[in-house]
This record gives sequence, C-alpha cells and structure tokens, in this order.
Amino acid sequence: MKNYIKKTTGLLLIGLLAFGLSNTVYAQTTNTKQNLQVDDYNSRYTPQGRKQAGKRGTYTKDTHVWVYTSAFAKRFGMPEEWIDDGLKGAEALAYRLDLDVYGTKCGYFSEVENCRPSTACVVDMYIDDGVDLPWNTEARYGSMYGRKSKAFLRSQYPNDKPAHLYRGAQRGQQYKLGLDSTGIVFGKNDKWRLGAYYILEYDRDIYKNLDYLSGSVICRTFGKERGVKINIDKPVFREDGSVNHKGKRLAHQVKIPNSFMQRIEAYDKTQYEPNSLFNAFKKRLSTTTKSNQSK
Repeated sequence: MKNYIKKTTGLLLIGLLAFGLSNTVYAQTTNTKQNLQVDDYNSRYTPQGRKQAGKRGTYTKDTHVWVYTSAFAKRFGMPEEWIDDGLKGAEALAYRLDLDVYGTKCGYFSEVENCRPSTACVVDMYIDDGVDLPWNTEARYGSMYGRKSKAFLRSQYPNDKPAHLYRGAQRGQQYKLGLDSTGIVFGKNDKWRLGAYYILEYDRDIYKNLDYLSGSVICRTFGKERGVKINIDKPVFREDGSVNHKGKRLAHQVKIPNSFMQRIEAYDKTQYEPNSLFNAFKKRLSTTTKSNQSK
C-alpha cells in the first residue's frame, strides 16, 4: 500500500511538473509570437514601445515632425496622434532640420577657421503615384544626398568639365533634379510666395503606388506661415531652354494642414533657432561688445 501511495504521489508530482513546464513553454511561445507580431512605429522607434515589445539593442531616433492620412498610418503602423486627413495631395509629409545636406562651411565673421554646419530645413513628401507629375527624367531615382566629396574636385584640364554642366546645357538653364518647377505659396487665393521647394532627392515608386520627394524649404519662415501649399508646376520652356514662369501651369498641389505648421514652428524654436547663423551672430556680437566694454 505504501509503495502504491509513493508511486501515485510520484506520478502526480511528475504530472504537475510537466503541466507547469508546458504552461511556461506555452506562455513563452505566446509572448514570443506576440513580440514578433509587434513591429509598428512605436515598437521600433520609441523607448516605451520597445520595452513593451521586448526589443533590445540600439535603434534610430526619429527627429521628424510627421503628418499623414489615416490610410498611410494604417499601412505603415504609424501613431494615430499625427493623423490629419486635412492633408491633401500627399499621403504623408515629414519635416526635419538637417545639418548634413550642405556640408560644413568656414570663414564666417571674417575668420577663416570659423566653421559651422550649414542648416537645411527639409520636407519629405509621399505622393500617390497615380498623380501625373511632370517628371523631367525617365530615371526612377535621383539624389543629391551623400555626394559630398565631389564638391572638392576641380579638374586642372581646360576641357574636363563635370557632367552636370552638360546635362544643364541639354535641358536648359533651369535644369533641376526630378522636377523643373516647384514652389511654395500661402495666404488667401495663394497670393503670397515663399520661395522654391528645392528637390534634393526623389524615388519614383519607393513603395507600391507611392512616390517620394525630398526638398529643402526656407528655415523658420516656412513654419511661421499658415494656409501653406506646395505647388508642382508643368513648365513652359523658352527657346533657350529656360523656364517661362509666367507660362507655367499647375500640375499638382499639396495642401498642408495648419496643425502641422504649428508643430513645425514649435520644432524650429528648439531645433533650428539654437543652431541658426543669426543666433551665432548674436552670440558673437554680444561677446565682442563685452570685450570692448572691458577694455
């Protein structure tokens, strides 16, 4: 009888251990599957989201200000807080301060060794490829990013010129990357102009049915305006190949929500203004004034 009880007890213990182990394995497997399934924006690029998803290691910090449609947010797993279906003509926009685009320049304030990165304020646009944009090239991709070394090349041979000069001659004086005529307008009836949208990179069909444009805008001034739109025009060329701006026709327009512009203005105050040339000038002027007063 005692042996029977011992055997029964042993079997029960083994059963309980096996049951507990199977539950643990099941729970771990379930959690692993759940973690693998979570692969949206928050789980990739936010500290809290990564912790909840059980992700470790380094990750890329997103420094952009975003706005996008509901469909774009669903497709790419983006946070709901930046959805604004008031955005028209584009699926998404992303704004950032870029200190790398134009490289580092020196010689400020008459000092040859006074160097600082050139600031660029960039707007990336994601546009449905069903829009018939007036591309000036058949190439799917073009970029001015990551080509820093070529700026330091100057051929010592008289007829050895960079290729972009020949391309410019072929397409006219107004040759530009991807699109020939782009600009920014704002105000009632688009009365006021805010300079050009200078294209730095494009990728036609970056995702299925989605084109990508990246271009620079005027820092600080851009974020202060409301009712802003980015125009993409179909250019009319003169005989010499230059663009006749009076004859151009609007091909596509991106209407930017004011809520996005407000967030850009707040972003510029913390990111652009401390790095601006104007701020550097004020600091230098203040230092010079104090130095003169102490003499």
